[in-house]
Amino acid sequence: MGIGTASTESRLDADVKRSVDALQAELIAAKDESERYRRITEERGVIMGRLRDERDGYRLEWEAVSAELRRLTRQRPAVISDNGAVRPSGNGHDATALRNSPPSTLRVLCVGTGRDGTTSLTRMMQEVFDNQGNGDRAVHEWASSELNGLFCELKETNDPRFADQIRQMILDCPHACVVGNGYAAVLPIIAELLGDQVTLVHLRRRDRAACIASLVENAELSPQNHVYYADSPAALRKRPTAFHFGEMSRQQWMGLSPADKFGWYYDKTHALIERYKSLFPNTLSVDTEDLNADSVRLALAHAAGSTEAPRPFHVNRFVDLRHVPADRRSFVQRLLGQLDVQKLAYDDLYGLRQVLNEMIYHLAHFPDAAPGAVDELRWTLTEMHDLLERRIRDVRELMERVGVTPEQPNGHDAPQAINGAHVSH
Repeated sequence: MGIGTASTESRLDADVKRSVDALQAELIAAKDESERYRRITEERGVIMGRLRDERDGYRLEWEAVSAELRRLTRQRPAVISDNGAVRPSGNGHDATALRNSPPSTLRVLCVGTGRDGTTSLTRMMQEVFDNQGNGDRAVHEWASSELNGLFCELKETNDPRFADQIRQMILDCPHACVVGNGYAAVLPIIAELLGDQVTLVHLRRRDRAACIASLVENAELSPQNHVYYADSPAALRKRPTAFHFGEMSRQQWMGLSPADKFGWYYDKTHALIERYKSLFPNTLSVDTEDLNADSVRLALAHAAGSTEAPRPFHVNRFVDLRHVPADRRSFVQRLLGQLDVQKLAYDDLYGLRQVLNEMIYHLAHFPDAAPGAVDELRWTLTEMHDLLERRIRDVRELMERVGVTPEQPNGHDAPQAINGAHVSH
C-alpha cells in the first residue's frame, strides 16, 4: 500500500472519529437538556402543590372563621314549647320562635358508635368536598360530647332548657358534614329541624365483639368522655346509658361490666338509628368493613351531591396507647391515630404537614392551669423554634446544592400566622 493510500485512510479515520465525537456530544447535550427539563417539571409540580396546599389552608381557615363569626353574631331566638308557649332560649332573652336563619349548612350526617371507621369516613367525605372545590367541610365528632351531655341532662332533670340548647346547637352547625357518635339519641330533633336537607348515613361495624372491645379499651385509655362508663376521676362528660331510657335503674347500670355497658351502647345506638331513619327522606347504610368498596365510595359521593368517588383511606390502626402517659394520650392519638397511611406513601410532604399541624394545634391548646405550665410552654416553643431554624438551614443547603434559590419571606406573613394560633394564659 502506497503512502498516498495510507494518508487517505488516516484522514477518513480522523473524519469518522470527529463525526462520532460530535454525535456523542450532541447526544450528551440532548440528555442533559432532557434531565434539566425533567427537574424543572418536578420542581414546578412541587411548587404548584405547595401553592394549592396554602390556598386550601387559607380557604378553610377563612370559612371556619366566617362561620364562627356568623354563629357568634346571630340573634338567639326563643323556642315554642309543646303547649304552644314561647320559652326563652338558652341566653335567657325572649324573642320570636326558633328559626333556622341563616340556614344550617349541614347536609350529610354520618352516625355510628365510634371505633367503627368514623375517621376514615370523615376523610372520604372531605375529599368529596375538596373535589367539588366549594370549601365545604366534613368534621369528625363535631359537638358529639356536648350533645351527649345535653341529652343526659335533659333526661336527668326534665329541664326543657336543655332541649332548647340541643336545638340551637344543631341550627348553629356550620359544617356540610359531621361524622361520629353523639347524634343517635337526638335524631328526632335533627329531623325536625333539618330533615328535609340532610342525608342520614348509618355506619355500622359488623364485627360487634371487636367494636365493643375497642370501645372498652378507648374508655380505659381516654376516659374524658365516658362518665357512667369509665371508673375514673378523669371522666368528665356524660354519655347516654340504659337508665336514661328507662331500661334499668342507675344502680343496675353501675353494676354492669364495661363490656356489658358498651354492648348495650352498641345495640342501642344502632337501634335508635334504625328507628329514626324513616324521619329522613334520604338515608344510606354502610358497614365499616365495606368502606373502601367502589360502590360504597360512589354512594357516599352521591350523598354529598357529587359523582366523583373519593379514594380509599387507610388510617394508622397501630397506635397502642396503653404505655403512653394519660396526659399525653390525646396528643399521641391525634398525631398518629389519624395518619392516612396511603397518602403518606405517595406524598413526601404529607407527613411533615401532619406533624407540624398537630404540633401547632397541641401547643395552641396547651393546658395552662397547672403550676409551671406556662413556663413549660415557653421552653417548648423556644426549643421548637430553634429546631425548625436548624432544619431550615439544612433545607436551604440542599436547595443550593441542586441550584434552587430559596424564596425570601416578606417579613409580614410569619407573625400573622403565629398570631393566628391563640394560646390562652
